[in-house]
Amino acid sequence: QPRRIKVGSKVYAIYDIVNGKPIYRTTDNIASAKATKTDELHPGGGLGLNLEGLNMNIGVWDEESVRGTHDEFKDDQAIPQSRVIYPEFPGLFFGPISDHATHVAGTLLAKGADADAKGMAPKATLRSYDWEFDDDEALTEAGNGLLISNHSYGVPILNSGGTQQVPSQNIGAYTSAARTWDDVVYNAPFYLPVMSAGNGGTDTYPGGLANGFDKLTGNKTAKNTLIVANADPFLNAAGEISFLAINSSSSQGPTDDFRIKPDLSGDGTAVYSPFSGSDSQYSTISGTSMASPNVAGSLLLLQEYYNQLNSNFMRASTLKGLVCHTAMDDNTKIGPDPIFGWGLLNAEDAAVLIKDDNDGTALIREITLNDSGSYTYQFSADAGSKLSATICWTDPAGNVSSSPGNVLTSRLINDLDLRLEDSNSTVFTPWKLDNSNVTGAAVKGDNDVDNIERIDIASPVAGNYTLTVTHKGSLTNGAQMFSVIISGANLTLNTKDNAFSSLSVWPVPASTKINITYKALPQASKLSLYDINGSLVFKDVLPVSISNDYVINTSEFAKGIYFLNIASGSSKFTKKIIIK
Repeated sequence: QPRRIKVGSKVYAIYDIVNGKPIYRTTDNIASAKATKTDELHPGGGLGLNLEGLNMNIGVWDEESVRGTHDEFKDDQAIPQSRVIYPEFPGLFFGPISDHATHVAGTLLAKGADADAKGMAPKATLRSYDWEFDDDEALTEAGNGLLISNHSYGVPILNSGGTQQVPSQNIGAYTSAARTWDDVVYNAPFYLPVMSAGNGGTDTYPGGLANGFDKLTGNKTAKNTLIVANADPFLNAAGEISFLAINSSSSQGPTDDFRIKPDLSGDGTAVYSPFSGSDSQYSTISGTSMASPNVAGSLLLLQEYYNQLNSNFMRASTLKGLVCHTAMDDNTKIGPDPIFGWGLLNAEDAAVLIKDDNDGTALIREITLNDSGSYTYQFSADAGSKLSATICWTDPAGNVSSSPGNVLTSRLINDLDLRLEDSNSTVFTPWKLDNSNVTGAAVKGDNDVDNIERIDIASPVAGNYTLTVTHKGSLTNGAQMFSVIISGANLTLNTKDNAFSSLSVWPVPASTKINITYKALPQASKLSLYDINGSLVFKDVLPVSISNDYVINTSEFAKGIYFLNIASGSSKFTKKIIIK
């Protein structure tokens, strides 16, 4: 165990040694979730979805373990059992516990024994770890099917005494820690780690990109994770946001290569949640540490809903793209920025888009782009309401600079490009940050640094549109999976690309067989089943139509994680299969 020190209620632990000096990491204080419209997904919410995270797992890594005996974490059985599991401490009810971890967990999944403390996913199960060996443990959990985890800790710029501990050239840089987490997600494509941005918003240091910016450290500069800022929304009497501010303590981006970081904001101010002093203790605290679980718990519900409608879960790139596509802009500066990211999470709009995709009035797809290839999709839209298109992909881990320090070199490995063209041959380009003006508004143009690209057309003309995805250079590994999301007023979508909307795979998990049900495919489609190591274990061709379910006999397959791919032209259906 690293040496720890405690200052007030905060724990600091040695994380690294740089130039002979210890670097400490600590919890990001606290925060919470109120204005992200997650309550609209709950029982009694306006969408009528009744989502609570039942039979869903979520991970939390923190300074120590969660107090699993707290009233908020007990299930509703006649003899209540804890919904908290401790993989690091088999046979023990809980290991060393902390206020911070318990408060974070409450924001994720407190059941509402005290109604004011109800969490985002109040019937989910928590897998609680301390922060040692977090990346290795997360990869193992992801291999066992974990979809979402929360990480409300990081490396502050200033140590507990107020002295700068992170060298200026490392702040905002793409570090080895960022690369490690990018590698974790790349090797577990359905797993999305949600991380607090940090609480260094008012910290100052020499050598940054601009005053009040460039405060992200360590793994907060990763490409494939979801980094969360701490918003401070003001609600009117009707519960609607009248003004969206940022908490001044929230750490700002961008990264040194001017990627849009943080990615998203949660509500992390004055959060009431369980504390670890007793099974009935609560406390109110603020910080990015609570904004992060506000988002993480909400995202678990979106996965739950998507699975209900599609019998499979979204890839991490799809989920990340979805919540950035539907985020509420702060409107201080139109478009993304390095303070709020893409805006405040709007769980309601994200859920509605999932439903619209299922109804054929919006599009969520997962596509494979081959080297030297391109992807096009045609649709029509009405005039008036905003038209938006987003792509997002899980990029291979980038290269760490040997000489960091505000280096503009892009950390993308596979650089995809999104374009949208209307019937007047007007071509629209995605948002990007202006690397010549840190404090200015985002601009539109060729984005060669972000692995999420979004095009917004505020006042589209009625007519046909063509979405095109291409790539620069050569694609590492010969191909890149990406997710595409389209929404707008009265869209008429390409029906061929909706071919997989009738396809379902069951049971989940499987045992002796996998059933595939569908109405019709546009053409005979290649079916492939891969194990967790990427080895092909089964292949066949699905006919255009069948009278009964297509069945794969899995009785002699080893237990574990598999990936089912069905390819029909340029469209691809992917589902993670667990065989028990």
